[in-house]
Amino acid sequence: MSKKLKSLYKDIIRNKNLQENIPNFFNLVADNYHTYSAVRLALDYYTYYEMYCDEKEQWSSQLLDSLSKINKLISDTALKNISGKELEEWVEELDEIRNKIIARMNLLTSYTDLFQIYEYALNRVEYRFKEMEQLEDDEEYAKDVLRFIFNSEDNLQINEMIKEIIGQLPIRITKQKYFDYLEDGLYELLGVQEDVFETYIYMVRSSAILDFIDDEKDTYPNLWEMKLNLEKINFKNITKEEYEGAIDLIYTAGLFLERETTAYYILMGIVNDVYTILICNPYVGLCEAGNKEKEEAAFSIIRYINLAFTGGREDDLSRETLNSFELLEGFQEEAEYDLISLEDALYHISDKHRNLVEAMMADKLLNTLLLCRDLLSGSLFIDLHKEKSYKTIDKERLQKEVDKLKDDLSAKFQNCDRMIMRAIMANTLNKLPVFFKNHSEVMDYVLYSLNKCSDLAEKYACIEIINEMMNY
Repeated sequence: MSKKLKSLYKDIIRNKNLQENIPNFFNLVADNYHTYSAVRLALDYYTYYEMYCDEKEQWSSQLLDSLSKINKLISDTALKNISGKELEEWVEELDEIRNKIIARMNLLTSYTDLFQIYEYALNRVEYRFKEMEQLEDDEEYAKDVLRFIFNSEDNLQINEMIKEIIGQLPIRITKQKYFDYLEDGLYELLGVQEDVFETYIYMVRSSAILDFIDDEKDTYPNLWEMKLNLEKINFKNITKEEYEGAIDLIYTAGLFLERETTAYYILMGIVNDVYTILICNPYVGLCEAGNKEKEEAAFSIIRYINLAFTGGREDDLSRETLNSFELLEGFQEEAEYDLISLEDALYHISDKHRNLVEAMMADKLLNTLLLCRDLLSGSLFIDLHKEKSYKTIDKERLQKEVDKLKDDLSAKFQNCDRMIMRAIMANTLNKLPVFFKNHSEVMDYVLYSLNKCSDLAEKYACIEIINEMMNY
């Protein structure tokens, strides 16, 4: 961090000379965000181009279309100073691209959850067609599992281990007991902020494939066809041939989903970087630029990669471009460290001095910088225009969501194979906050799951999976 920025940071945190310091600080932060996002875009854009050259034949037409739009947008905007109405129009287009990517990622997540459910069920029938060895005594094995879970003094790690084990043990609880556990787990969230609660509800619903979008069957027709084939399986009477065919199908789907999801994930980072560059453009250069050379190097790389994309060439990097990469080495890590302090001061201004900022008519710039903070955060798919809520979840709201979940899950269970119902139970229980109160309750659950499982093939498969976890 430059001496000037460090001095401004300290003065702002101490609430000193704010009328002069806040505008100067905002301009410096805008420059820092602009340079940081340009460098990050240069590095990620190059990585994405390499992926594109290797995998483009396997990418979906929707993904290629989104990439084409962002390439054109980079060509038309990211290398120029744009403001006013023209900037608003390009930002609207970026919002549209982001929304399409978010919708596509939600669909890919739904398919991923769906295939994980069926993989869980198929794993439980694997040993119907394989030799099994003698199983250890249930109580002795349960003690081994407990030692593995509690072999740490870190409560967070212990809770993660509990959830992982729950997700693999045989499910032999009744639907009513499952709903009791579901309610107990969700009630651990009483009093949390609304956005945290909504994230948990989304995870549970997604893990139970409750909100699968049937209208999207034409988006990925191959995945839809695989889904229909899996839904025909009768797990009680599944044959070895059917099992092997389903496993091959799951493997094929998994390869596609991993490739497509990774490509969209990196593309969203690129979109967010372009978004940041665009909205910072009107405010950069209003103060001394400390990283002009690095910014120029970043834009040189972006320009080169954009021409490679739009021109369809796949040649080696020029010496000039290689030199530009060398100039950027180590910058991103240093800048990230500085941004932690800058965003701390930015939050302080927004929280404590919003009225002063509005009186100085700098609220538009503050809102732009806060938007940049969101764009460059770890939450790539954040809803940029959702009003932030600091409300906490009360009992009435929580119970309403619990009741809706129970109703939707009950309807789901009526129309699916018993093995799929158990897979959904396992896949949702391990997403909840831990609801066991002590060691004894964990031991009781593990032992009950083992004792009540009379399907030896399923029990053997569960133990094999848990053994892999414990021996990892």
